[in-house]
Amino acid sequence: MQAVRSPAARLRSFLRDCLCWDRPFARNVFLVALPMVMQSLVESSLHIVDGLMVSALGDAAYSAVTQANRFTFVFNLFCFGTCSGSAIFMSQYWGARDIKRLRWSMGLALRFALIVAALFTAVGMLFPRQVVACFLTPGESFEMAVQYLRIVAPGYLFSAVNGVYATAITSAEKTHLPMLAGIGGILCNTVFNYMMIFGHGPFPAMGVEGAALATTLSALVTLLINLAFAYGKRLPAGAKPSEWFCKEPGFASHFVKTAVPVVLNEGLWGLGTTMYSVFYGRMGDAAVATMGVCNTINDLVWVAIFALMNACAILVGKTLGSGDKERAYLYGKRLISGAVLAGLLLGVVVYLLRWPLVNLFSGLSESVRQKAKLILILGGASIWFRALNTVNVVGVLRSGGDTVFSLALEAGTLWLVGVPLTGLAALCWHWPLEAVYLCTVVEEIVKMLIGIPRLKSRKWMHVLTEAKENA
Repeated sequence: MQAVRSPAARLRSFLRDCLCWDRPFARNVFLVALPMVMQSLVESSLHIVDGLMVSALGDAAYSAVTQANRFTFVFNLFCFGTCSGSAIFMSQYWGARDIKRLRWSMGLALRFALIVAALFTAVGMLFPRQVVACFLTPGESFEMAVQYLRIVAPGYLFSAVNGVYATAITSAEKTHLPMLAGIGGILCNTVFNYMMIFGHGPFPAMGVEGAALATTLSALVTLLINLAFAYGKRLPAGAKPSEWFCKEPGFASHFVKTAVPVVLNEGLWGLGTTMYSVFYGRMGDAAVATMGVCNTINDLVWVAIFALMNACAILVGKTLGSGDKERAYLYGKRLISGAVLAGLLLGVVVYLLRWPLVNLFSGLSESVRQKAKLILILGGASIWFRALNTVNVVGVLRSGGDTVFSLALEAGTLWLVGVPLTGLAALCWHWPLEAVYLCTVVEEIVKMLIGIPRLKSRKWMHVLTEAKENA
């Protein structure tokens, strides 16, 4: 008869499993996550350069591109949701070395992504004025935004196909290849921007229209590079069109039931974060500027956390696909502990570098920079449990096929806690900005208190590759 362990003994065992990273595991995490970190760093830095090029055209041009890209942001969320939902299947089928069903999953993701992209492309090209009117009032920037959106919209088709191929390549643990494709596309975007916006080389100065054309062409270049990798290296993603169509009854419905909650999750999350922006906007220009500074800095800080999240999704999904639930649970705990430690370290870095980072925005008022410093301190102190939630919900629960619970957890805490509490604090109670920001922290605390018991319950572990036997 097995002896019942005390709570203290169970806690010690749990912490030991979380903190003891053996060399092979650490090596796998490093090899998967490092290319994602490098890609994200390059994207963040070059996006800043991209914004600086457009800003040289003046306030109206910068405002036009920024506001038109809000429509692109919504599209990207749906595209990311589609790719994330399909990655759950692709990672597990890769773990089971079931290339046939991996390609079926890829085919379903491609069809769904193309439908979404076609809808957004049609709306962006046919009704650009109506779309822009949601974000801008008539004026100089309005007309620029209309022209920008009309040109950039066809690139959604390239981005959708590229997202699926990049996901399939990444799910097969070839994370360095999408990194190289992404770097190639971003470098092309920078060069195209320089030539087309300002009129260098064979191109006339096209201003905002040149920026849109550069974005569309760079999306095509990124897609072509990933296609070359997929088919040139004969990767699982390099499937013939005939291999995209599943031949088992029930496979498509099983895929949809698992993937659709992920798409809904991303959509609801995007709408929720938009509501936060609306609340800050109602608090005045200073609040918007302050949060803009903090969000820009946070994009750089969170590179490592998102890399751990993606590494977790790949490794846990692959391990579950191979049928090893115990090891998948162990990997999930270890990666969550890694996210906590990374969050604590990043919090210290943000605290120490808050002034140099904020002072980069020298054109802002002293009051805005002071407030941004305070928000960064609060954000730095809360990074560790935000990181815990990100890796747990997206990296572990989702990769285990627990998409309905993940949707309920994220949407529930966001719309029942975060949005109403933040809205009341900003619009009704008229709290200062730092107090309003702390309301978003409350949401993360509630999410953590619900998410950790779900992790420990192991109810999230669904071996999706077993569905073929039950279909």
